[in-house]
Amino acid sequence: LKETRSSQDSSQRTPADARRGTMESIYNLVPEPVVVREKPPMYRSKHDPKAPVAGSTFGTHGTTQLPGAGRVQKLSTATFGPSEKTNPNPRQFLKKGEQCATAQPRSQEPSNFKYPSSGRKPNVPRMEDKPVMGLRTTKNFITANAVEAILQVPQGLPEPQPDYLSKADYGQVPGYLSQVKEEIRRENDMIDAYVAEMGRLQDGGMEDQVQLTEMPEHERFELVHALKRKWDAVNANYQKLTHQVNLDTAGKIKRKETMERELEQIEADIEKLENRGAVYVAH
Repeated sequence: LKETRSSQDSSQRTPADARRGTMESIYNLVPEPVVVREKPPMYRSKHDPKAPVAGSTFGTHGTTQLPGAGRVQKLSTATFGPSEKTNPNPRQFLKKGEQCATAQPRSQEPSNFKYPSSGRKPNVPRMEDKPVMGLRTTKNFITANAVEAILQVPQGLPEPQPDYLSKADYGQVPGYLSQVKEEIRRENDMIDAYVAEMGRLQDGGMEDQVQLTEMPEHERFELVHALKRKWDAVNANYQKLTHQVNLDTAGKIKRKETMERELEQIEADIEKLENRGAVYVAH
């Protein structure tokens, strides 16, 4: 039974099973067919390779253009590898002695070196040279100094500085300031009267129905303080926008212009309320 089973097992073995074993097998002599895999076709994109790019980040550094928006802005120096225009010519290479300075040719007849005469110190006196001694002057220095002092032009004395504290009008209000204030008051009265007259003309007979009441002084001060607080709040928000240098969206530009108009309107209202004169409220 053991012999029959072993013969059946050997008959049921495949060539692969025979190769896996360590013992020799006749199946190793049978050549195996070589399977050649079929090469797939080359990949071709369905998009046009020559179509322009919809957006790129090239050339957007240092500008207000958003990354990925607009057309491609390629710099002239932004190249991948050496440019064709800068390729060296192999025939124009550096030759021997091209960048060396040419030496001046020597003169045919050599001459002795001579120092220049200008700028030289005088020669040292010789041992035989003796100085001239015993010379005396006949000048009277006392008389010469006296004559020089007599003929000398006297120097000008320093001008005294004006003493503004001793002026007659010191500490008093100048007269021209009173005149300017009076002119400003007359102009304000004239403008108030003109505005009131134009308001009555525009109402067209509605004077009986519209009543004007003078605003109290304390109420006007409270209104001025409220406007100043509002101006501080709007200005604080406006100062946050001033640090943004690149206003690249329509929302940022519109928000900044709106705050500027609001600040100008508040400043105009404060200036009107702070001017001297009565303020009337229509009922």
